[in-house]
Amino acid sequence: MRTQRSIVLMGGCLLVAALGMQPVLAQEQQKSPDEKTQAAEELQLTREMINNERQALITRAMDLTPAEMQRFWPLYRQYRVAASKVGDRIVTLITTYADNYQNLTDKVADKLLTEFVHIEAERARLKTQYLPKFKKVLPVKKVARFYQIENKLDTALLADMTQVIPLAR
Repeated sequence: MRTQRSIVLMGGCLLVAALGMQPVLAQEQQKSPDEKTQAAEELQLTREMINNERQALITRAMDLTPAEMQRFWPLYRQYRVAASKVGDRIVTLITTYADNYQNLTDKVADKLLTEFVHIEAERARLKTQYLPKFKKVLPVKKVARFYQIENKLDTALLADMTQVIPLAR
């Protein structure tokens, strides 16, 4: 239960930081370049904090032997670098939606929807690409456990986003 609370808290922090970069969806306010720079820095720090917490949760849940740790963690870090690029696209998608929420046109909605589908495909491609790599460094049951943990963490973050981001109108 404590782990689930941590995940929800991390997701909330990420969303607050991501949405804090842009005007509140219900109110259109312009931010100065300094405010946008500061918000971008805060978002980066929040994402780093979440990634550190994510690694700590995986460490506790994976029960890796010292030999497995030596092989797993370098590959994991490589995977997270690639996954963070997908995360960058999600942040861009959210901020674009926030920028356009009040006056969302069909053209912009179509562009955002298409990008969302591409992001989801990229997320699946990344998991597919890394599956054989993880199988080379860990027993298959531990790879399954890792993918379950990753899925739970991603799902918790996405669930938090659905609570904050209003439906298109």
